[in-house]
Amino acid sequence: MAFKKFLVCADNHGHLVNQECLSKFVQFKKDWKPNYTICLGDIWDMNGLRKSANDEEKREGVSADFKAGIEFLDIGFDYLTLGNHDARLWEAAEGASNGILRESCQDLVRCVTIELNKRKIKWIPYNVNSYLQLPEGGPKLIHGFLAGQSPAKAHFERFGSCLFGHVHAPSSYVAKHIDQGQAYSLGCMADIESMTYAERYPNRLGWRNGWGFGIINDKTGKWSFWHVNKEDGHYISPMGVL
Repeated sequence: MAFKKFLVCADNHGHLVNQECLSKFVQFKKDWKPNYTICLGDIWDMNGLRKSANDEEKREGVSADFKAGIEFLDIGFDYLTLGNHDARLWEAAEGASNGILRESCQDLVRCVTIELNKRKIKWIPYNVNSYLQLPEGGPKLIHGFLAGQSPAKAHFERFGSCLFGHVHAPSSYVAKHIDQGQAYSLGCMADIESMTYAERYPNRLGWRNGWGFGIINDKTGKWSFWHVNKEDGHYISPMGVL
C-alpha cells in the first residue's frame, strides 16, 4: 500500500491574486512535494466581460488579468477545472454582439488552449456535468456551482464526494450513511479586499485566503484532506503555522 499526495487551490482571479497567499502556496508546494497539483478554477476574473459590467469596468480591458492568469499556471498544475469567471471568456468568444470583442476573445481562447496543452494540463470547461478525478479515484474535482449557508453539504448532495472552490470560504461536510463520503470547499487565492463587488455580500464574512492538501491510497482510492487557512494574519495548517 502506498499513498499519493495532492495539492489543491482555487480562485486566484487573475490580476486580483493575493501575492502573500501566492508566495505561501508556492513554498508549500516545494515542501509538500505533491504527486498532483490541482486548480479548481477562476484562473481569471474577467470582470469587464460580465453582462452587467458598467462602462468603467469595460474600459479596464482584460490584458493584465489575462497575463496574470497565464503566469499563475507557471506554478505547475496537472489538473484544472475552469470556473464561472473563466467561462466569461468562452461565452464572449462565442456570442458577443460586438464583432471586434468576439474575435479578440476567440484569439484569447486559442491562446489559453495552446498554453494548457503546452503545460500538459488535463482540464475541463465550466459545466455542471463535467468533473475530473485523480487516477486513483477519490473526490470529484469541480469548480463549484452553489453558494449559501452550507455549500459543502449542498455540493455533496448533488455531486457526491468532491472538492470545490467558487464560494471562497473553507467548509466541510461528512456524510452520515453507510457509504460515507465527504465534501470540502476551499478558501481563495485572491486578494479579498480587492473584490469590491462583494462588499455588501454577507457571505463575504466567511471568505478566507487559503488552499488544501491531501493524500489518497493508490490501492483503495480512500482519501483524506486538510485545509490551510489564513486566520488573524497567519496561515494555519494541521502541521502548524506556516
